[in-house]
Amino acid sequence: MGERNILAYFRTESRAKEAVQRLKEAGFNTVDLSRFSLAPEDHSDLDNPIAEPFSSLASATGADVSSRDAGILVGAHTESSGMADGMHQFGAEDLCVTVVTTADRYEQAESILKELGANI
Repeated sequence: MGERNILAYFRTESRAKEAVQRLKEAGFNTVDLSRFSLAPEDHSDLDNPIAEPFSSLASATGADVSSRDAGILVGAHTESSGMADGMHQFGAEDLCVTVVTTADRYEQAESILKELGANI
């Protein structure tokens, strides 16, 4: 049988860690928890001379951003760009639990993740 993967997103670290623990207890060996950010870190930089000196909506509105990359991403975020549909709940789903499993165990892993509130 072929391998399948699941990317499951969580809002809280406690739920994400609980999901990892439950998956490992159920015998899933390839399980990873990652946190990501809406904006890159200070060491990341995008060399885009076309955008000089006005590099993003965030910098145009006086937002404190660490780099042009961060400014572009912060400016595109629904909370700062004026998007009408926005987020329905407070907090980002910035925690990703990745599971690699066989096709015959996919539904079991998916069930564990959904039970803990994952967005798959």
